[in-house]
Amino acid sequence: MSMFLSLFKKELATCFLSPIAFVVLFFFWVLTGLNFWWLLVQLADGESLTIATQQIFGGLICFSLLVVVPLITMRLFSEERKLGTLESLLTTPLTAAELVLAKFFGSLVFFLVLWFPVVAYAMIQKSLSPVELHQFPDFGAMRAGVFGVMLVGGFYISIGLFMSTLTSNQIVAAISSFAILCILFFSGLFMAYLAPNPTLRVFGQYVSSYTHLLDYSRGIVDGRSVVIYISYTLWFLFASMKVIESKRT
Repeated sequence: MSMFLSLFKKELATCFLSPIAFVVLFFFWVLTGLNFWWLLVQLADGESLTIATQQIFGGLICFSLLVVVPLITMRLFSEERKLGTLESLLTTPLTAAELVLAKFFGSLVFFLVLWFPVVAYAMIQKSLSPVELHQFPDFGAMRAGVFGVMLVGGFYISIGLFMSTLTSNQIVAAISSFAILCILFFSGLFMAYLAPNPTLRVFGQYVSSYTHLLDYSRGIVDGRSVVIYISYTLWFLFASMKVIESKRT
């Protein structure tokens, strides 16, 4: 456990002190600001509260994850392999599980920090809302939305981390992660809303991350989607551990 905590602290420091971190923070926080401005415009134009609340975790922010997550994860193992430090780490008593989980949770914490402005905007919305709308935004739905962001973000990060274990080139890791995330994201989205077959539409809604995030933003937590994201995240983490263990031998 002490080894894991040391690696976790090191990974946090690396995440927040690297130049790419400031680029990602700036990029994502600009988008959250634009999303908040768009939300206020919709409310001023008479948009329903239900639709407006969904925009907190939807809109541009949801699509930006396809770019943000690969930028966060591309250096996790690719940089270690390029610098030759991965081989040094593998000569220590450190286990592959400790190494993978430390990098995963370090990236997940950084990912969640990106969403801090969204919580601040929710508080601003509450202070600007009339007295008769004191329940807006619904903080129960906000908590569900944050939970959904954590699940989807963890799943996406596990994919990016796995791709980073396969190459020493950060650009290749980022592009491959972006490609896989786009395939998963848009295939589910298109099936959920554009498929002519009703069965395909139901299946698309079952696997679409966009649909899940909208459901979470409404306060709907489906146990099936929770199981899906946790299972897939664990699978990719397990696959990453196996790749790292193969490097030890």
